[in-house]
Amino acid sequence: MATVSVIIANYNGLHFLKDCLESLSKQTFSDFEVVVVDNGSTDGSANWLNAAPYPFVKSVLLEENSGFGIANNRGYDIATGEIIVILNNDTILPDDFLEQLISPLEDTEVDMVAPLIVYKDRPDVVDKAGGHLFYPDGLNRGRGCGEKLTPHYQKVGNCFYPDGCAAAFRRELIEKAGFFDEEFFLYGEDTDLGLRYRRTGATCRFQPAAVVFHIHSGTAGKYSPDKAYYVERNRWYVMIKNLPAFWIFLSPLFTCIRYLFQAIAVLAGKGSPGRFAEGHSRLALLKTLYRANLDGLKAIPTLLQKRKQLKPLFTIGGFAFSRLMIRYFLSPVKIAFRD
Repeated sequence: MATVSVIIANYNGLHFLKDCLESLSKQTFSDFEVVVVDNGSTDGSANWLNAAPYPFVKSVLLEENSGFGIANNRGYDIATGEIIVILNNDTILPDDFLEQLISPLEDTEVDMVAPLIVYKDRPDVVDKAGGHLFYPDGLNRGRGCGEKLTPHYQKVGNCFYPDGCAAAFRRELIEKAGFFDEEFFLYGEDTDLGLRYRRTGATCRFQPAAVVFHIHSGTAGKYSPDKAYYVERNRWYVMIKNLPAFWIFLSPLFTCIRYLFQAIAVLAGKGSPGRFAEGHSRLALLKTLYRANLDGLKAIPTLLQKRKQLKPLFTIGGFAFSRLMIRYFLSPVKIAFRD
């Protein structure tokens, strides 16, 4: 069986990291290493890592918080495994997690694997069951997020692309199409990565036997202004870099539809928009969306250059990719009214 490198990005997550590494120390699969990249934490994470009693752990200490993408890329720079696993620090894993996660990769037609992610405090509720669904203006949401864990969400099958909380990739895929875009900083970089890989012809398998218990938004906060800003800004990065031109031209229409439902959610105090407005104010939400979209628009020239550079890698044409987008379409109602 192939060797595995697990990369964990950490920022002030010592209270999570201890439990995460302890669960990794009990894995039934043994041929793995863990690379923890600390993003300039101020909570003692670096000192704890230097003294941690886990011989399978390598640590990379960055001087400042450089973001999720840079941390994972620096971890990849020293990773040696044939399979690369990314993992959030706010996760706890069953003993057979790695064994189950990498087993679909024994099929040479599978390039990525998405596990079943559930909430740590509500293990009967889905966080992501088969990666993400996708909305045509660049936003996404985990498949089944917030719904009860039923047999429907425990069936092995193909999926669109995995979530950045936990996923496995063949090293050859990363070598061919690159790893994370470091300009995202936070949120959306896993969608950019997944769509880029799918456009190069890669496939993704959902493996529900590989279970992750996730605290969810343990670093940035579930309804924080930073999260709202980066989610909204980075959708531009995802869209311009990866989508067929037809969908980019239609995206303003889809965004208007989404904003309509999100406005209703704010007024009703429902979903993530409503929770954000309750915690920060409606005006703060409007200001955040304005700033995010303005910065997204400003980035278009740079994003078009990146799109041009990626084009030679894309073997899946616009029509075939559009079929995938339709198959894994995300309803704007779910974006607006679900947490």
